[in-house]
Amino acid sequence: MEATTNWRNVHAISLFTFVDSLQFSFYMWSFWPYIQQVDSSMGATFVGIIMAISGVGEALAAPIFGYWSNRIGRILPPVYTSIVMSGVGNILYLFLGSFSRSLAPYAIVLSRFLSGAGSGNRGCFRALVACNSQGVDRAKALASSGGAALVGLTIGPAVQLVFNFMGAEGVTIGPVLLSQYTAPALLAILINAATAVYVHFFLDDSLHIPAKSDGISTQDIVQDDSESEDSPRLPSLPLRMDVIAVIICMGTRSIRMLATSNIESIGAPFTEIMFNFTHAEALEWNSFDQTIVGGLTIAVFLLYAFTNYTKWVSERSNCLMAIVGLFCFYCITMPWPFLPGNVDCTRFIGNGTHNWEWCEMLPPLNQWLYYSAYAIIYGICLPMLNNSLQALYSRVLGHGPQGTMQGVNQAVGSIARIFGPLVMSSTFSSFGPQATWSVNIVLLSVVIGIWIVAYRRLVPLELRNNNKIHGMTKSCSMTSSTTTIS
Repeated sequence: MEATTNWRNVHAISLFTFVDSLQFSFYMWSFWPYIQQVDSSMGATFVGIIMAISGVGEALAAPIFGYWSNRIGRILPPVYTSIVMSGVGNILYLFLGSFSRSLAPYAIVLSRFLSGAGSGNRGCFRALVACNSQGVDRAKALASSGGAALVGLTIGPAVQLVFNFMGAEGVTIGPVLLSQYTAPALLAILINAATAVYVHFFLDDSLHIPAKSDGISTQDIVQDDSESEDSPRLPSLPLRMDVIAVIICMGTRSIRMLATSNIESIGAPFTEIMFNFTHAEALEWNSFDQTIVGGLTIAVFLLYAFTNYTKWVSERSNCLMAIVGLFCFYCITMPWPFLPGNVDCTRFIGNGTHNWEWCEMLPPLNQWLYYSAYAIIYGICLPMLNNSLQALYSRVLGHGPQGTMQGVNQAVGSIARIFGPLVMSSTFSSFGPQATWSVNIVLLSVVIGIWIVAYRRLVPLELRNNNKIHGMTKSCSMTSSTTTIS
């Protein structure tokens, strides 16, 4: 009997990935003003280091969790471990104000490392979705789980708006300063506890793969084409993944992570400089814009999960359109040297905390242009790329245990989270946003070129092998006909 997609499990996974990603992204816009409150000498470069540490945790944990789940045929043990890591990281973040000034940087580093390691469970869930989805349903299933995760990552920073009324000073309860910066950490801890209970009762975590789950197998095709005794019989071809296609998918994900890490690491100081915002104004504007991004991300998620959009437009086309969209964002919001005027840098130069001499030569951007471009392009193109690239990568791998390769994919993407914030924050501190924007424009241009050249080979594994078999069948048929004539 042909296996069918286990939609109940797919939806259970999607709910977890949404909530887990939600708590992970709470601190995106509040992190910069929070560490400035803890220690005002911590600059943009230190923020980049902290973001990189989070990526190190994810890069180390993701392949370990993936290999672990493959070995035991289940994902719950590594998932429980990831939840505990994330919870401890959030507890440290909540108590940062209780550490001495000399110990606070180490506490921040450990907190972000553990939170990053806790997010390394996403490869396990992609592998589980791949095992629970069949044939043409896989794109929609992966869009459901991956889209839910991206919705969580997108909406998470907007949750900050709920706590802004508490102010930066907040109230002290025992050793904890509960403020607009730390209240999200308390909520994240509660979410960690709730998700541990949820997966225990509602998730079937077996990685068992039903037989014939891809419908017609390669062997079936060979046998159907070879029913006649007079027809040449072909040996079944092993399903070998296209390594180049796999590398392109991994590389594209890395560049996508780099493009987003640029905004995550320097977005807050960039908007403060460009629009002369205070910490509070930047937090309010960025959180509000993130709310719009979240709304558009939800719309794209619903489009993928509950319509036949994935059957109308291929994963390849969606990915390429989304990459072009991100390229356009950086071109539109680039502070080009030929733009008139200069930003007001009196608050940022010579105050003993930052050394941004390039600021005096920085031309201003239109505030509405920047926030509109960010909301529309990141709200549409980012979820489009995330959903389609995950589905394409899974289908390029073919049907089989994917825990290890999904973990490797997450780890490779995490490398961009390691080096991206370091490169972007240090480049920003030394040369300004024009340099960081230029890096992203060049990298996205290269990715677009690679996709155009390799577009034809970015197809599902079974389709690639079926094409080979049909080619061999045609060749053998011609040979057989020639022999008969002779």
